[in-house]
Amino acid sequence: MKKSFLLILVGFQSLFCISQDVLHKWSGVLNAGGQKIELRLNLIQNADKTYSSNWDIPAQKVKGLASSKTELLNNQLSVEIKMIGASYSGSLNMSGDKVDGAWSQSGMSFPLNMETVKEGQEEKIFIKPQTPKPPFAYNVKDFVYEGNETKLSYGATLTYPKEDKKFPLIILITGSGRQDRDETIFDHKPFAVIADYLTKKGYAVLRVDDRGAGKSTGDFSNSTTADFAQDVEEHIRYAKNLPMIDTNQIGLLGHSEGGLIAPMVAVRNKSVSFVILLAGPGVEIGELMAMQNEMVLKSAGISQEAINTYIPLYKNLMKTIVSINSIQDANAKAIEIVKNWYSNTDKNLVKATTNISSESDINKFATTMSETLSTKWWKYFASYNPQIALQKLKCPVLAINGSSDIQVPADANLKAIELGLKKAGNKKGTTMKFDNLNHLFQKCTKCTVQEYGELENTIEPEVLEYIYNWLTKI
Repeated sequence: MKKSFLLILVGFQSLFCISQDVLHKWSGVLNAGGQKIELRLNLIQNADKTYSSNWDIPAQKVKGLASSKTELLNNQLSVEIKMIGASYSGSLNMSGDKVDGAWSQSGMSFPLNMETVKEGQEEKIFIKPQTPKPPFAYNVKDFVYEGNETKLSYGATLTYPKEDKKFPLIILITGSGRQDRDETIFDHKPFAVIADYLTKKGYAVLRVDDRGAGKSTGDFSNSTTADFAQDVEEHIRYAKNLPMIDTNQIGLLGHSEGGLIAPMVAVRNKSVSFVILLAGPGVEIGELMAMQNEMVLKSAGISQEAINTYIPLYKNLMKTIVSINSIQDANAKAIEIVKNWYSNTDKNLVKATTNISSESDINKFATTMSETLSTKWWKYFASYNPQIALQKLKCPVLAINGSSDIQVPADANLKAIELGLKKAGNKKGTTMKFDNLNHLFQKCTKCTVQEYGELENTIEPEVLEYIYNWLTKI
């Protein structure tokens, strides 16, 4: 799912090369509502004496995240990172080894003071032992193919056993954000792990770079969930012509937003013989995003009282903004809504959730929200109801979730999926909730998004085994 709280960059893994000499390297720890994360800023002076910059976020394995604008006038530094809707402004000391400033994102602002990165200062390395490594006991084919309808090129990997026969195929569908074929996140590669396990069990597995990622072409930023569903249909068409594939046994496995896409594709493609939903949504997306915001805020240590005052505002903004076509009108309406909420809400509770300290902060918070929610992807996504497809889904379905998932809460969504399948008259649905697993199906302790990268396991073996056992039954 799309993330709507500070520094949750899951799904954003684009890397940018640094070719210029770095003038300054600073490091600081952002403390945002109880979430602590190190940020590193690399300042570069260009040949024309202007400045550019990029960011490293060690805990999230992000390196060279390009700033869209960098200005340094006297000792005042101003940086914008439009890609994640964030900005940083601060003052340098005389020696240039310290910056006192503030990080702003999602309408909120938090102090961020940074000092020069010390020589030899290393980030903590977290080993990911489940990541498959060659040599492999099965066939691995990397290739690029062109879609018949989209005319896009898709970079893909197909793994299949070495026996000379046809195999059932499972097509993997990534979650939201521009993902590579392995769904790489915090140095974990969940789809590589799933493909490795299931291929060893006798299945062919196809995993594909999202449009605009890896070796796939296309404009990801101007695409919607419906466009991604069309991509999956291209994968099905292509796979049906492969000699090692049993075309009567093609299934879809979608994670998070991929679990929204899989039913959309399956109900209009009779060749899909089964669907597996990993943390897939079942409730209406507007309601789901409110749940996600509440749980993420709670995981950050925000009080329930403050959350209870914020969630109605969030719901109102989402419902209103996605229905307005003009960004100018959306901004004006968002400002009006936030002003009204601010004037009628305890100011301590306001600051706890939005960091709005005065009326002067309202415009920045409101316009940031409206610009985010006005994107093509958000408008489609926020208006979608998973029940549209679930209530038409007739093939066998497995829906699983972790009890500690704060992005797609297990109980509400599994119950909604069960209800949708019941209305479809589908008696071949199975749901399963795993105790103490997060959105990536890892055993968690803090159960925050930031913890994903700190955990060694990419996906718990019990989950992989459960998926395989269900497959053998159908």
